Amino acid sequence: SIWPAFNAYADPSIKRDGFGRSLFLATFRFLFDISRTEQERALYNVNRPFRVIGGISDGEAAFLQSARGPSAKVALVNMWLNEFTMREHLHGSMGNVGPPIISRLQQYQSDGFLWYNAARKMSYIPFPLPHAQLTVIFLYICTALLPILMISFTEFWSGLVLNFLGLFVIAGLHLVSNELEYPFRNAPNDLPLNLFQAQFNEGLLTMFAGYHPDSWWEIKSTA
Repeated sequence: SIWPAFNAYADPSIKRDGFGRSLFLATFRFLFDISRTEQERALYNVNRPFRVIGGISDGEAAFLQSARGPSAKVALVNMWLNEFTMREHLHGSMGNVGPPIISRLQQYQSDGFLWYNAARKMSYIPFPLPHAQLTVIFLYICTALLPILMISFTEFWSGLVLNFLGLFVIAGLHLVSNELEYPFRNAPNDLPLNLFQAQFNEGLLTMFAGYHPDSWWEIKSTA
């Protein structure tokens, strides 16, 4: 396939570069809420770089490396985009495009920066601690008492099945709540950012490949 794999651990480039891990092991770690270490996260990001059309210059790379933290890097790139848009418009490279259209470009850039900060807020601000701790304590109490109650009021095999289903549902709800609290930290629930970037690059290349195939008839008729 020309696209990066939706699941990072199924990407052939990961295995080719020596960072392969079985999907079973990744799922096992995920079920027990074991996230990547800092070293694993660094190797993972190095093996799956974002493909930027045209690349970045040495000066841009040095500036991005000097910025501390992902928020500063995103703010820096957002400022570069705004600066580039205004500079090209003032130099006349955008032709007779009206200022409202140019301002719409900056509005879309602002929307992207806004939703980045919304995702950042979702990732960094934890769920209220008392509620989370009460949920975990309730899960432990159910794990200890539910088997006794099931066996006391039901037959052995039916109690065994009902106990398993009850605890399975409660533990599953707890894992879902953990993912909602930290949606961007663990595999296999990561966002396929490399896939999104590849499709975004393909859209840019397609849009700038040329005019509409029938547009030359309109140009010829109005010439």
